[in-house]
Amino acid sequence: EQRYTFKNTNRIYLGNTGLNLYLHAYGTYGSPHRANFHDDMFLYGLGYNFTGNGYWFKPFFAKRYTDQTYYTGDNGYVLGWVAGYSFSLGSEKFSVTNWNEYEFDRDASYAAGNGGKDGINGAVALWWNATPHLTAGVQYRYADNKLGESFLQDGIIYSIKYLF
Repeated sequence: EQRYTFKNTNRIYLGNTGLNLYLHAYGTYGSPHRANFHDDMFLYGLGYNFTGNGYWFKPFFAKRYTDQTYYTGDNGYVLGWVAGYSFSLGSEKFSVTNWNEYEFDRDASYAAGNGGKDGINGAVALWWNATPHLTAGVQYRYADNKLGESFLQDGIIYSIKYLF
């Protein structure tokens, strides 16, 4: 089965405090027009930005609302982050990044068909910033008890990105 997915993440900064309102929308569909399977997740919570010399760490804590084929309603919480570190090897520029989402306290009726009361989802990546416009990378992508499956889903993703 082919799936279609979108994700939108927003942080509304609260002045120069580092604190932000965290908003996140995610949808996966088993076929066009949500006919076979759909799982829409909406998060709303708080985040914070830690930054320093070449690194960033942006954790968040959010309430989760789910609209899914078999369940609709409040559906626990998500604790997550995005993190990264930029560095050089010789004259080449690289970065290592990680994003992670840990879902917990899922509603019992949702949990029964989605791998349990908790799940994890994320990726670890190495990026080569070849030019100011061209980046190449390799990511290890993982999910466990996620997207209607109760087992570890993982894979390697190779990417080339162009910044216009």
